[in-house]
Amino acid sequence: MTRLPPVRVARAATTVRTAVQGLTRRMVPAPVGVLELVSGLIEANTVYAVAKLGVADALARGPRTAADVAAELGTHPDATYRLMRAAASYGLLHQDGDRFDLTALGRPLQSDAPDSMRAVVLMIGDPRYQSVWARLPESVTTGTAQAEAVHGVSMWELLDRDADYAATFNEAMTRLTALDWPTVAAAYDFTPFRRIVDVGGGHGRLLASMLGVAPAAEGVLFEQESLLPDAEELLREAGVLSRCRLVGGSFHDRVPDDGDLYVMRRVVHDLDDEQALALLTTVRRDMPASATVLLLESIVPPGSGPDFAKTLDLDMLLFAGGRERTEQEYAALLGRAGLEMTRVVPTISTISLVEARPAA
Repeated sequence: MTRLPPVRVARAATTVRTAVQGLTRRMVPAPVGVLELVSGLIEANTVYAVAKLGVADALARGPRTAADVAAELGTHPDATYRLMRAAASYGLLHQDGDRFDLTALGRPLQSDAPDSMRAVVLMIGDPRYQSVWARLPESVTTGTAQAEAVHGVSMWELLDRDADYAATFNEAMTRLTALDWPTVAAAYDFTPFRRIVDVGGGHGRLLASMLGVAPAAEGVLFEQESLLPDAEELLREAGVLSRCRLVGGSFHDRVPDDGDLYVMRRVVHDLDDEQALALLTTVRRDMPASATVLLLESIVPPGSGPDFAKTLDLDMLLFAGGRERTEQEYAALLGRAGLEMTRVVPTISTISLVEARPAA
């Protein structure tokens, strides 16, 4: 396992990086700075095209010309060259004459890379996702999610109806869970718990990881019935299925009542305050009095500095009507549900661990 730096070191490095980025922006005229910010849309769509078309996969065996890549992918040779040239300018590819090769930054765009981010890029770059972001002004004006205005149904109904996008979305969520896991494992000890319940755990990647570091524990995956077959396969491949129970249902109605640890990864942030309160109240009602709740969420920090949680907060507003929260907001929300926040454990990723127990 790769050794991770302490949280304080990682945060110090982030502070330096942020300061350098801020200095860079202040060194250009304000209109140029605005142009650079809005041009991020072009960069994002370039990354999406490289991932969608399979350019990174075509370069997996080493340097090739754009013409060779185009011949394999069935794309236009000149347009492929122009895409790859732009991708090289962003650091995804290295260009040497007429030949291109993947850089370390570009390798995660391969579909079979151990640290592949291709599914995440395909989810974010998909027109079904981008078209909702285009309605941010409407969302800010009304304070409501905009997925239904674009697609005719809520985001969750879209995933139920659109099997293609649901597959991309669920694969992306599985990949993001795997990306966060090393930092979570370094920050929290799962071994004291006898039965770990993953509420809304998707395909079970997080549950498999938790059981991997807590070999004496049993696991319960509580998720929609439609996701359980894929979860069963993932848990089997991870070698932990024999220690798991898969339970179908909605966490809006109930949760299993026999857990020691109830884990929810980026579930509460999908919900507005009243919906989140209803969920946490249900968990408090059904959980044993001795159990622990662990929320894996981004925490909005104080101040005006850049932070991923502030960007993700807009994503939640647009797609689900949810929100990211400050530490104080989580404490208040948990308190209203009859839970007491015992601590917040930071990690070196965008995730923090919000731990709570039934209030006395």
